[in-house]
Amino acid sequence: MINQVLLGLLVLFASGLLFWIWELLDPLKLVEYRSRFFREFGAAMISAVYSIILAYFFVAIVKLTISPSLMDFIGWTGLLSLPLWVRLFIAYFLKDFSFYVTHWIKHKNSILWLTHNWHHSIDQLWWLAAQRESLTDVLLFKVGFLTFPLLGIPPEVMVFVGIHYIIHDNWIHLNVKWQPWMKFIEWFYVTPRVHSIHHTETGSVTKNLGALFTVFDRFFGTYIDPDTVTLEQIQFASGDNALVTPRKIIGV
Repeated sequence: MINQVLLGLLVLFASGLLFWIWELLDPLKLVEYRSRFFREFGAAMISAVYSIILAYFFVAIVKLTISPSLMDFIGWTGLLSLPLWVRLFIAYFLKDFSFYVTHWIKHKNSILWLTHNWHHSIDQLWWLAAQRESLTDVLLFKVGFLTFPLLGIPPEVMVFVGIHYIIHDNWIHLNVKWQPWMKFIEWFYVTPRVHSIHHTETGSVTKNLGALFTVFDRFFGTYIDPDTVTLEQIQFASGDNALVTPRKIIGV
């Protein structure tokens, strides 16, 4: 379990360094990296500790909730007999739906907003800033990962699923200029410009809620097309909101 977390950290910073080069070559906004790096690096270390704790917690939840009788029922539906790639797609789809619903509730409910507040205290998007996630925030979002073991996705495949989520999370928080080619991906997939709209303080935080896919935002009417937004409207958290407190870190 520790080895998987360490692999995740390696992927986080290796991909982050490559994305950092992209940010430096083609930045969307000016970022004072020197003054921000150690603060965000500290947040990443806190997130790493949370990952270790929740990894063991998640294994315990899987053992408690996924019983042989439940797997027999899922097998009876015929889902487990589907090809692995089909089950993997379904698991991704259901995981993103779970994320979308949970994310929407966090923004609408004043109590659950406390779990997500630290992530939205980011006053400038860049790859490392994505690591501001409270303990309760990560816990609630991880529930959706139960779709993978429920559909019989093997552990060796889950390693690559985890790597994909880490790289994608880095990518959608990048401080890079909006490129025309991104609009073609956005028919289905979340890009940096789609997610940056979610982080604005212009009333758009309950928009563009999907993690990987734009499908649910489009279906439920919470999608904002980046082509309809000017760069002047992309303003992030104020100085007051960006203050870090123990309650924000824990998410209560």
